[in-house]
Amino acid sequence: MNSAEDFIKRYRDNLAPVLRDLEPGRKALLALFWTGVVFLLASAPGFVLLFRTGQPVYLVAAAPFAVAALYQFYRFSEKKKDYTAEFKNGVIRELVALIDPHLDYYPHRHIGEDDYRESDIFRSRIDRFEGDDLVEGGLGATRLRFSELWHQEKHETTDSKGRRQTRWETVFKGIFFIADFNKHFLGKTYVVPDARENILGIGRLFEKWSFGHGELVALENPEFEKLFTVYGTDQVEARYILSPSLMERLVNFRNKAGTRVHIAFIHSKLFLALSINKNLFEPKIFSSGAQSGYLREYFRYLALVAGIVDDLNLNLRIWGKV
Repeated sequence: MNSAEDFIKRYRDNLAPVLRDLEPGRKALLALFWTGVVFLLASAPGFVLLFRTGQPVYLVAAAPFAVAALYQFYRFSEKKKDYTAEFKNGVIRELVALIDPHLDYYPHRHIGEDDYRESDIFRSRIDRFEGDDLVEGGLGATRLRFSELWHQEKHETTDSKGRRQTRWETVFKGIFFIADFNKHFLGKTYVVPDARENILGIGRLFEKWSFGHGELVALENPEFEKLFTVYGTDQVEARYILSPSLMERLVNFRNKAGTRVHIAFIHSKLFLALSINKNLFEPKIFSSGAQSGYLREYFRYLALVAGIVDDLNLNLRIWGKV
């Protein structure tokens, strides 16, 4: 695992030249976008007058500008896809290699829905499931995969006038991680954010219900229990998995991540969902792409997730699979 100092050197030697080469493309994208805005603004007076007077002549005056604006925005959208592909293949791939050369990067792939369901972490209906930026490979003895994922559930309601309304609820958005834990679990163990983080002062009442994830597992680590609640279908196995050392490592990882973390130990895998309410690993269009600040943030997230192997000591093979 490379450090922030390695990132600075790699940025100066490898990434900065690539970003400079991409700058003309980014500026051409901006030109398309702002040209579209200008045409759209030019069409506005005609539409205002059309709505006020109802005279078709104003539509005739506004329509060419509106059509020109739509065409520019269409070109912007198409060109952005090409620019994003160049950015990911030239920049994000380099960042992944900097984390570890044994990791492979696939910008248009993601963790599959079946693997996501296997984790049994989020049981809400899946009405929309998207993702990208899959990273997979081996770090030491541990095989791992992670990608960005976005899981949404659709809710439809009807108001008093019979009008149907649709609302999309985000169940999970962030990075989803899967690693081999080198033991076949007989039960299922879930480590979820402590209810008191979200329900003011009355979390313990709600912890009595596991929502189908097994029984509440009591552990003797006050710092761990401030951050997490544990449910399991096998109390003995859950305590065996969550050794004092692993609980301490999970506390340290949660504090380093600075966001909500869900974990499941199922079959022979560790599933980890890291909530991040933003789109990662995308190019900046409206500011200079040659700046290193946002790439440093991308590197931090990549290092954070790939670092789970070391943070949780997954390469220490204390169990054999049974």
